[in-house]
Amino acid sequence: MIVSLIVAHGPLGEIGLNNKLLWHIPEDLKNFKKITSGKTLVMGRKTFESIGKPLPDRRNIVLSNDPNLKIAGVDIINDPLMAFDLVLENDDSDESELVVIGGAEVFKIYLPYVQKIYLSKVNYSGSADTFFPELNPAEWKVVESVQFDQFSFSVLERI
Repeated sequence: MIVSLIVAHGPLGEIGLNNKLLWHIPEDLKNFKKITSGKTLVMGRKTFESIGKPLPDRRNIVLSNDPNLKIAGVDIINDPLMAFDLVLENDDSDESELVVIGGAEVFKIYLPYVQKIYLSKVNYSGSADTFFPELNPAEWKVVESVQFDQFSFSVLERI
């Protein structure tokens, strides 16, 4: 199983404000859909609430502290490691991929397990109250990089 993470952030690691994304870039959203379709996603409750519904063509897992939380079409977990079990019970191949999609606290929890990061860097100057954790550059190498009109996209792999 591969554990990956997908994030779009600004120059200072900005990812959100008031539980909302800071920008709407259709090309980046298309890229997100292409990368995550057919895979298992794990996200925090607030990220799920900001999306508002399970993402189609993907298995949706929500990490929450609320043991009574129930959401139709979504697996709810209270222990982050349960996400690994859910992926492996359906597909124990080396190719199965768990993709962490946020928010900030969930990124911090899973970052030690992440082998691959799909990173969009957006030119942004404005307010934010949620930030992506800082990466240690010595732990990551860029294996792919593409420049788009409104953002750059890179794939990083853990060294």
